[in-house]
Amino acid sequence: MSPRRKTPAPPRRTVTEDVYHALKRDVLTLRHRPGEPLREQDLADRYGASRVPVREACRRLQQEGLVESVPYKGYFARRISLKEIADCFDLRLVLETHAVRSAVARVREEGLERLSRLEALGSAEYRRSDPASYEDFLARNLEFHTALAEVGGNSRLLRVLRDLIESMQRFFFLGLDLGDFGAEMREEHEELVWLLREGDEEGAVATTRRQIERSRERILKALFKDRADLPLT
Repeated sequence: MSPRRKTPAPPRRTVTEDVYHALKRDVLTLRHRPGEPLREQDLADRYGASRVPVREACRRLQQEGLVESVPYKGYFARRISLKEIADCFDLRLVLETHAVRSAVARVREEGLERLSRLEALGSAEYRRSDPASYEDFLARNLEFHTALAEVGGNSRLLRVLRDLIESMQRFFFLGLDLGDFGAEMREEHEELVWLLREGDEEGAVATTRRQIERSRERILKALFKDRADLPLT
């Protein structure tokens, strides 16, 4: 009898990777406010690292559009741009409505078992004024929408949509402080899954559009009425 093979342990993340993920999380969740300077030594102290991995993490996040570099001044958490918000939501409307149409078609062909994961992810809610629960809720929300794209079977669309929604997390964070929308968003997700089960393509697309437009309205309201102290470009 041959000996059982041991499952290889997953590779350990480097210090640079740890700093990158921690800094990205803090930018997306507004712990580093838009326009805030990101001083290398302060970040090194905060994340328990040297300045080299901090610098590498900042460069990587600059490439992703979350951090900006100003000559002779250093790195800053990127300011929130109204144009960026508009562009992101316009692109999300195009991508996600296409993803929903693809999902309906594939559910018709392959059955409903793929929807069970969507139902579990779509039940998430959050507690108002609790940033930790915001973070968990938005992570589940991201997984719901990317799982929806996964049902459609287009792997390239899945990657693009995941990157887009993840980059929008700091916008969503603004909107959650306005009120307790968790139950409303859960009902929207449940409605969408039901429409997929029914094979109602136009209903699912209309529900998706409504969800995205409501999210846009919450964020703009937060910027103009409740969070006017945030720098806009």
